[in-house]
Amino acid sequence: MENVISLKNVWLRYDSHRDWTLREINLTIYEGEWITIVGGNGSGKSTLVRLINGLLQPTLGEVTVCGKITCDPQHLRNIRQIVGMVFQNAENQIVGMTVQEDTAFGLYNIGISPEQADSRCRSVLQMLELYERKDHPPHFLSGGEKQKLAIAGVLAMEPKVIIFDESTSMLDPKSAQQIYEIISELHRNRFTIVQVTNDVEEIFTANRLVVMQKGTIRYDGTPKEAAGHSAVFTDSGILPPFSVRMRDIAAQKGLHLSTTSELGLADQ
Repeated sequence: MENVISLKNVWLRYDSHRDWTLREINLTIYEGEWITIVGGNGSGKSTLVRLINGLLQPTLGEVTVCGKITCDPQHLRNIRQIVGMVFQNAENQIVGMTVQEDTAFGLYNIGISPEQADSRCRSVLQMLELYERKDHPPHFLSGGEKQKLAIAGVLAMEPKVIIFDESTSMLDPKSAQQIYEIISELHRNRFTIVQVTNDVEEIFTANRLVVMQKGTIRYDGTPKEAAGHSAVFTDSGILPPFSVRMRDIAAQKGLHLSTTSELGLADQ
């Protein structure tokens, strides 16, 4: 697989009078992966993903996207086309007066023709079931629809990588499930997904799990392997997934489940 993102010996702090927010981060992300990043409050997971598209710059070390160094200002525009980001609060990303205008905003900023912008917007809005509302002001949309609109604006830029930074945490369960299904569909369509979440129940659909603790990477491996070691979660201040907790309770009562297949995790 092709290496699309690389963080090499990255350290970050916001000023010299504060402690390090990230410490010695080494992480490579490959094309087509779905990586889920979890960690307790203050663990550095959101800071980490903001480094990937150049919203933040490392104090030490190097971040590259498709071979382009994020600290080079000449590369930033291209990097932000390659790496799209969907934030927790969709309203912070809405800038257009209508759904159509908002979706096309980034395209006009990079000089895409109106005809091509209209074509891209039609495609992504139809996919996200927002096309019939293209002329509506965004503030009339529901919370879930606003998050879809944020995704539409990212997809219109035709990125290779999409970061979802706790993008379902402010939604009701039904809307959150819809967004999660969209993320799954994007991954099936070969987008590289980087997902930050506080919901450990979501980790088993990812190819790879990264657990952050106090600005460092505590664990980097498969979700299934992590499920075999509760300490991966508990030592990082995270409640393990429900199925893992049930396995541990069963073990305390003398019922030892030999494989994760008995927890329904074997095919994840």
